Amino acid sequence: MTAVTNKYLIEGLDRLGKDTLIDGILNRRGYHQVLHFSKPRSLVCYEPCPTGMSAAEMKAESLYRYQERSFRTMFSLLRDATYSHLICNRAHLGECVYAPLYRGYDGEYVFSIERAMGMDKNHNTRLILLLEDFASAKHFTPDGESFDDTKRQVEQDLFVTAFEKSCIPDKRMIIVTDHNTGAFKSKDEILAEALAD
Repeated sequence: MTAVTNKYLIEGLDRLGKDTLIDGILNRRGYHQVLHFSKPRSLVCYEPCPTGMSAAEMKAESLYRYQERSFRTMFSLLRDATYSHLICNRAHLGECVYAPLYRGYDGEYVFSIERAMGMDKNHNTRLILLLEDFASAKHFTPDGESFDDTKRQVEQDLFVTAFEKSCIPDKRMIIVTDHNTGAFKSKDEILAEALAD
């Protein structure tokens, strides 16, 4: 018997259509609780950090502690049958991209959490990575919200590396760029790729 996919982790660079894809999943599959993981916060409750740290090291440690707890909670929800329909807008792969580039620590710890939480045996969660074809894309427009628009290719390469390391069994990469026009593929085409069995 094939497990029913009813939980989704949607990952990828800014402005590649994560929200649009989530709207499509909701319209096609009905109600899902949607969690949006935003940038981590450096919170006072995670201090004091170990003595002898510089201010930058203390901030990195605080951000790490925030993220580590966030992802443990996320994986608990994904494994909990009580939460039968769940979509995470951004998830743990971004930690392997943004933590080393912008936060001052290594994000590889997320894979230890994946394994410890049994995600390698979780067959009702689908990990989706949206990708841009940089050779032909003409749909990107900077909005000033990203960390550094000049590093999009580097960030995407790190997303792909993290995706390949993930132990989640049901995963797929979707290129959102139409190779012929450089525009976005249609919403329906991307949605069909995301939901195909």
